[in-house]
Amino acid sequence: MISTQRYYCKKAILITLILLSAINVFTKTNYAANTDMMKIFCIIPIGHIDDKTLQHTQKELEKRFNVIVECGRQLEEPTYAYHKHKKQYNSTTILKKIYKLKLTGYDRILGIVDVDLYVPERTFVFGGADVKKKVSVISLTRLKQKFYNLSDDSALFNYRTIIEAVHELGHTYGLYHCKNNKCVMFLSNTINDTDHKGADLCSKCKEIMEKKKDTLKPE
Repeated sequence: MISTQRYYCKKAILITLILLSAINVFTKTNYAANTDMMKIFCIIPIGHIDDKTLQHTQKELEKRFNVIVECGRQLEEPTYAYHKHKKQYNSTTILKKIYKLKLTGYDRILGIVDVDLYVPERTFVFGGADVKKKVSVISLTRLKQKFYNLSDDSALFNYRTIIEAVHELGHTYGLYHCKNNKCVMFLSNTINDTDHKGADLCSKCKEIMEKKKDTLKPE
């Protein structure tokens, strides 16, 4: 009798452990259970982008937006967007390419490229965004000190990358350019503007952002 009770007791414990293990695996691998609480961004490297840059950007965006950030597969160099006379790449064309990937399960997508970008109405841009499609892109080219014939500064480069990433992702939340030159949503016409404004939202834009984050659901 005692041996039978021990048998069923051990069996019950074993079943419990199996169930707990299954629940733990599900929690770690399935984001569907908490998509209302945690949105998911995707970073797409376009051409060769240094792994350290991708990892730093991923971690910073997770902290700043309180989201899960994943890195997608690398895309080819954007030769399709090249303008031979300007010797630059059309950011709008790159945004369309990203959107055509039809990536599902992501709230927002950020492309990172290391080529000089432009739009027809401006000589260059640090990045671009499509508000309706929730895709964005930033260029690393003009964020590097060597572009201005200055000595490399990895810390400054990383910080500039976050500034421009937050700026373009801010546009995908419906934020417009801010008049406050200390706000990350201020329009950078030069790299000095980027360095001056920093990576933080002003109180007004932060309030708008929080309202947007509360009302917009992942698609």
